[in-house]
Amino acid sequence: MFTPVEKSISVLIPNYNGAAIILETIDKALIALQTSGIKDFEIIVSDDASTDDSVSVIKNHKPSVILVTSAQNSGFAGNVNRGMQLAKKELVLILNSDLHLSEGYFRPLLKLFDFPRVFGVMGLIQDPHTHQNQDGAKIPILKNRLFIQCNANAYSQHAPLPTLFLSGANALVRREAFLQLNGFCELFNPFYSEDVDLGLRCWRAGWELYAHPEAVGYHQLSATIQKINAYHVRTISKRNRHLLHALHLPAPHMFAYHGIVLISACFRLFLGTPLHLKAFFQYIRLRKALLKERESFAACSSFETQKLSLFKVFKKIKTLSPADI
Repeated sequence: MFTPVEKSISVLIPNYNGAAIILETIDKALIALQTSGIKDFEIIVSDDASTDDSVSVIKNHKPSVILVTSAQNSGFAGNVNRGMQLAKKELVLILNSDLHLSEGYFRPLLKLFDFPRVFGVMGLIQDPHTHQNQDGAKIPILKNRLFIQCNANAYSQHAPLPTLFLSGANALVRREAFLQLNGFCELFNPFYSEDVDLGLRCWRAGWELYAHPEAVGYHQLSATIQKINAYHVRTISKRNRHLLHALHLPAPHMFAYHGIVLISACFRLFLGTPLHLKAFFQYIRLRKALLKERESFAACSSFETQKLSLFKVFKKIKTLSPADI
């Protein structure tokens, strides 16, 4: 037996055309909450204008679930932000509709919130059949002091590790802090890099993020991305990488970044691949909105101290160890 944890949790599941998988995801989340000793919780499904029968399936089979719907598809960041406005609990787990939580999932994670500087934590993501690791703590890499790389994983047996960002698939965060940082930046809609951007904003504002290997979620399948045209997905992914750099690289470094990226995109166009130049021009069209976003972040009311630069953030994450938490 274990003592119930005195924390309240909202489980927020953003959904788009996930009718075939959403019920099992909800059931697994309920079991994880109960086996973690969580007494005060709610489950919210934020539906992003699904065209399948997601809404009716939830209403008919899970009437206790709080359901928020939208008349227009907005994308992942907008969908999560909409659902977060309804959340009432201290902590919110942003949970993909295709991720199944293991029993007792929350127990190791909740201990980290005893430290007031911790914004959020995530668990390990594994393949449900092979149990091979798919996602862990993200290692910060800044190539040539210009290019943010964030796909390398670090793993440990038991100790929590600092992570550059929390995967949007299973991020357990402080609700008030999330709202103070204005949530996910909706310039990244429909998908990709919004979680990296939020992670960087957290670290720069003085918060810390961790990944704990003893909380495990199992990734089932992609309910959304695999149904979208691959060329479009790649274009959005490249565009959003440019947005990420524009939001966090110091202005002088952006001149070099733009030059290298544009030359590379033109060369790829010459080789018959227009995708990179298309993504760059899509990014350029968002420059005015980007400037407003940078100004909003600079004026963010959650800053208690002077915000850190991108370079100081990367250095800080690399120097933290499990013993520091």
